Amino acid sequence: MANQTRIVLDQDDRPKAEQILEATGIKTFSQLFSIFLINYGDHLVSALKGTPSPVPPPVTIPPQAQTQAPKQLPTIKPSVAPVQVQQFRSMSF
Repeated sequence: MANQTRIVLDQDDRPKAEQILEATGIKTFSQLFSIFLINYGDHLVSALKGTPSPVPPPVTIPPQAQTQAPKQLPTIKPSVAPVQVQQFRSMSF
């Protein structure tokens, strides 16, 4: 089992976090915090220390549905063999 750390999100910040989740498709607050930490942690430290550093470019995920034309799905055509109707016969013992 991996070590985990829980983080408390201030109630006043929750609406902004929920907007980010909705806009990005990120599923949980934990994932959101991890993404912020990995992508913007060094920039935050530099900014707080007064050492200028460029903001990293945002991570973009190209929507595949818009970049590729929809593929035609294969279709199954019913067989055209004649249907043979058989008369029902009762079984007697």
